Amino acid sequence: MGEAGGAGGAAKLLHFPKTLSVGFLCLLFLPRAGAVLDIFTSSQRALAGSDVLLHCNFQIEKTSQNHEPPTVIWYFQDKEIARYDNKGLSLSPRTSFNGQAANMGDASLSLANVSISDEGIYRCHVVYGQEKKDGEVVLKVVDKRSRIAMVIALTLLLVAGLGIAAIIWKDKMKAASRSMTVSEIKGPEKLLDGEETALYCTVSNCPQGDPQVTWIEERSGDQWEIPQCQNSGDPGEAEQLLGDSYLITCRKEGLQSYCSSLRFVPRVGKHRDVTLICRFVWAGKTKEKRFQCTNIYAKPAQVSVVPSLCDSEEILYSLTLRGFYPRDVSITWTCGVGDSQEKTQSREQYEENSDLTFNMCSEARIPGNQFKDPAFRLDMTWEHGSLDAPEYRAFSIQDPDYPWDPIVEPIQDTKFLHNSPTTLQCNISEYFPDALTVTWLRKGAESEELTEVPSTHPEMQSCQQEDNTYSYTAGLTISPKLRDQGAEYICRVAHPSLVKPIERNTGNINVMAQPMLLEPIEMKLVDNNRVQFSITLRSFYPQDIHINWSHGESPAQFEQQSQNKLTQQEDLTHEVTSVCTFPGENFKDVKYKVHVTWNHVTLEAPESRELWVTDFPWRPQVGEIVVPTLGKKKVALSCEISGYFPDALTVSWFRKGEGDQSDNPLPEKRYKVSDLTSARQEDGTFSSETQLTFSPDQKTDQGAEFICRVGHPSLGHLVERRIIPLVVARNSQTEEQDQNTTDPTKKKTAMEKLRDKLF
Repeated sequence: MGEAGGAGGAAKLLHFPKTLSVGFLCLLFLPRAGAVLDIFTSSQRALAGSDVLLHCNFQIEKTSQNHEPPTVIWYFQDKEIARYDNKGLSLSPRTSFNGQAANMGDASLSLANVSISDEGIYRCHVVYGQEKKDGEVVLKVVDKRSRIAMVIALTLLLVAGLGIAAIIWKDKMKAASRSMTVSEIKGPEKLLDGEETALYCTVSNCPQGDPQVTWIEERSGDQWEIPQCQNSGDPGEAEQLLGDSYLITCRKEGLQSYCSSLRFVPRVGKHRDVTLICRFVWAGKTKEKRFQCTNIYAKPAQVSVVPSLCDSEEILYSLTLRGFYPRDVSITWTCGVGDSQEKTQSREQYEENSDLTFNMCSEARIPGNQFKDPAFRLDMTWEHGSLDAPEYRAFSIQDPDYPWDPIVEPIQDTKFLHNSPTTLQCNISEYFPDALTVTWLRKGAESEELTEVPSTHPEMQSCQQEDNTYSYTAGLTISPKLRDQGAEYICRVAHPSLVKPIERNTGNINVMAQPMLLEPIEMKLVDNNRVQFSITLRSFYPQDIHINWSHGESPAQFEQQSQNKLTQQEDLTHEVTSVCTFPGENFKDVKYKVHVTWNHVTLEAPESRELWVTDFPWRPQVGEIVVPTLGKKKVALSCEISGYFPDALTVSWFRKGEGDQSDNPLPEKRYKVSDLTSARQEDGTFSSETQLTFSPDQKTDQGAEFICRVGHPSLGHLVERRIIPLVVARNSQTEEQDQNTTDPTKKKTAMEKLRDKLF
């Protein structure tokens, strides 16, 4: 910029305040799609040695999502002389720039002490977001010497009495005053409710004195002057002024031009049918321009679309537009697959708000089964005068905010037992429509390959819930083996609403096997009159198992050491045999017992068995009573008992005479019972024989029964043997007497008498 403004001058860097003026924020930061940047400049004339303002104003009619201040760069002869951006302010000598004004849309640059070398074209470069605009300002500098020469010439003419020259000069000055011009008020084609706007009006050819500027609001023929509020540059004050009413700024542009701006936030309820007037008064002349707020609009402030399920298997979509003006709005609903979109019927309801804006709700019902096709799409389009282009929403079942995606719970925990049926279950709920696909997959422990597992529950059906969504329980029954250790089962759920199926897996399964008791528990008689117990648990995994033996009378118990033998089977399960011995004499007490307990990780609680003497296989085997020939004077009834353990046998004899109702103990005088003596057999059991010796009497023993009762701890009851009623034969002398005194026709043999008695 000439000699003084060249690159050799040191640049000055200033930091602008972090808090931007609210006017600029309202103008620039409102979230709207697309931005149109307008820039306004005007050429200037200045006297050499004076200060001049190079005018540059810009306006963002439609702002975007940008939160940075504008970037303003001034160039002279393609050389940067001033820069204002988010890093601060950089200036060349003799230049000055108001950053606060730039935030309000005023990017003018001041030059001090201009000279002829400063004359030329200046370029104002404004950047906002993705928008860039340039404006040119032509500066004409008049040399003071030319002005002085003109004044001297006029003076000489006056001195010389050339009055005509003075008259001509005066006429020129009057003509200049009569050439004052006022531009039309510049502003946006549309006033948008809630978005700050600015109106500009410029007056030219005002060579002497500042014009008086007044802004007026006219409503229904009545006018109110808008008070002149001075903007101190404080953002807080600007925010308050804009929020309450209007903000007026006036600025001199060059030597003979002035620009006045009116900033305000239009409101439908306040500015509808209002006319704004800019009035200039200068040198007794009044000129004004009018701006009618007829094209005022309010954009839909809130746009919401709410889907809901109906009992009729339909989806009701409700589109709500709020706070728009004027009322006229066009809604179109279309649906279909791909480009085959067809219009669908809708129903609209309107309501008017207190601020004169409107709300509208549009509803359309769509059959739910159409959404089974992921390519199906529902479009809704609305047009309104506040919008530069129609706006729309498109919905498909695969939208991220679709509300009825299936909720897939983790596969329920379960135990995997060797060769035991196990059912995997996965609950799926809150989905719509009813178009679920479930696949079960298996992955081996050492393989990444997935193998599909055939369904084992094809009969399971989905269930409709009260909220009209569906639920389903996917099940798979498997019988894992130990060779499946580490395998993984996956439940894959597909639905039209899912871009990618949802998977839930079991993780690497841990197959175990529960111990099975091999019945019955083995018992064996060993040396030293001891009893050996053997318990076998088989088909368990893992091999860790705990077996505990104890014995004694309840509740007292004493642990007993055992010997365990563990082996692995072909199917990888394990088998253990635990052996423990106990003194046989202890089992003579029926309260004495042996207790064995085993525990394994697969068992919810330890399992056990209790063994008593009654569980012994060595119960007394009682033979039939041997009855000898009764012709002798003395006879012995004998009964053999064998195969019992322990040696704790009891034997009792009883007699039931002919006509007796019960068994009676034997009188010791006539009946002798031998002492019971046990003998140990090769298998470890005992045997013994009991005898009853007596002399049969025909009168007392005829028809009598003899009973042998045997008791043992292993028996829950007495075992008895009895003979049929005795038949005691008469001697020969008695028979001969009977034959002599009895009618031969009525004689009966002894056998016939016995038969008659029995039958």
